[in-house]
Amino acid sequence: MTAPDPAPPAAGSPSAPDADPAPDPSPDPGGDASPNPDPDVDPNPHPHSDPHPDPDPDPDPDSGAAPRPEPAGRAGLTEFIGTIGSLISLLTAVLFYFGWSSTDAEAKALGLRDTVFHFSTSDYLLRSVDALYLPALICATAAFAALAAHRRIQRGPGRAARVLRLLRHAWAPPLLMLPLVPLHPALFDLLVPLATIAGFLLTGYARTRDSPDLRMWSLCLVVAVLALFWAVSSYAGVVGRGRAALTAATVDSAFPAVAVFSKDDLLIHGRGSCRYTITDRASAFRYRYAGLRLFHISGDRIFLVSRGWSPARGTMFVVEESEKLRVEYMSGADPRSAECPAPDQ
Repeated sequence: MTAPDPAPPAAGSPSAPDADPAPDPSPDPGGDASPNPDPDVDPNPHPHSDPHPDPDPDPDPDSGAAPRPEPAGRAGLTEFIGTIGSLISLLTAVLFYFGWSSTDAEAKALGLRDTVFHFSTSDYLLRSVDALYLPALICATAAFAALAAHRRIQRGPGRAARVLRLLRHAWAPPLLMLPLVPLHPALFDLLVPLATIAGFLLTGYARTRDSPDLRMWSLCLVVAVLALFWAVSSYAGVVGRGRAALTAATVDSAFPAVAVFSKDDLLIHGRGSCRYTITDRASAFRYRYAGLRLFHISGDRIFLVSRGWSPARGTMFVVEESEKLRVEYMSGADPRSAECPAPDQ
């Protein structure tokens, strides 16, 4: 007789064996074999976001990204404009400095000071233009010669190697000329800065042609610019003293003749000037001054000298335009010859 099957153990009994889990009715054939410890947690907390977003094809330039490189044509144009602006600034500074320096030398040679005339910036610039035609022509010729020499060196660098080795020491001759300045100041005071400009520019070219060196070129350019202002000052002194000599020689014939009418006595007395008393009661003025020459006008101030004025002996008169004065400017030889036929005093 067969024994009956044992009854199943009660739930929670310690001796009950582990029951096999129910199989997944729809298993994922390609999924991970390891079970998910927490099936209620969503592995993608942002279901609407792309787990692999595409990078921004056009980042905002203001967001800190690296700027785009500037086109070659625009960069070249910017560099060209910057170079032209620098040259214009340097030229304006040179013109102003030359105008001031030449005017100062002229005024000192005449026994005056340029501050007396209250020159403006435009006055200094205009007074420098006519005297710089010759230096500008010389500089342009030197620039063309340097360009032609540079092209010749490029065509045959081997033949110019010896010359370039010598030009590496072109800075030395200007320094050797410095002790000669006291022997002839008028000559060497202009020759030394010109030699310094040429010497240091040639040195910079020879030393940086094969191996570019920005520091070497910068040093040579700084020295050349300083020597340029030295040369401008020396040349301006020569021009100013020449103008002063011409002024002293032609003050009677080349300067405009002036007659001043005044209600009050201006006490203008000088070599070659004269004063008349006007007796006509219908006249609004009582005194007339003649034999004067126009030296300069600055605003409402008129600078006058007598026709016999000289830097060694002479007086400059300054009058201001007002209702009490009338100033007449005369041209031609006849009015000049009849200026003071019978002076009052």
